[in-house]
Amino acid sequence: MILGQFFLGPPDEEALKAIRQDFSLDSRESLDDITAEFIELFSYPHGRLVPLESLFSPTKDAGYTDVAGIYAGADLVIDDAYNAAPDHISLEFLFMSYLIENGKTAMEQKFLEQHLMNWVPYYCEEVMKQAQTRFYREIAEIVKDFLVAEYDAYKR
Repeated sequence: MILGQFFLGPPDEEALKAIRQDFSLDSRESLDDITAEFIELFSYPHGRLVPLESLFSPTKDAGYTDVAGIYAGADLVIDDAYNAAPDHISLEFLFMSYLIENGKTAMEQKFLEQHLMNWVPYYCEEVMKQAQTRFYREIAEIVKDFLVAEYDAYKR
């Protein structure tokens, strides 16, 4: 899922242009400013807002070990090429894509409710408050709105 990719690394010039167009962003900051903010906010371990469930979830049993066990229970093996903790937002969104593509609706709904909704909306609010670039404020708003819409669709 593309939304999780925003938190794995800063875009390159070509990706930035496509993101601005595809998501109709108003952001006009330079790639250098966006890259600098990515490092300041999201880079592990020194970023102010490293996107890990274990850092932002109010549920004490959620996080690295719990999520890794859920992936294994769904027969999903995360490729070593992903240099991120299992509870990193990018991997959690990738897992949701896997569940959607494989028709595992009940598991998708449970993961959305018990994990993503417990921390990502709050996390996105923090990004919107702390980001200096309009780019990351807009991205956080898009991620939050998408997740809330997905959750609301399940509740109907």
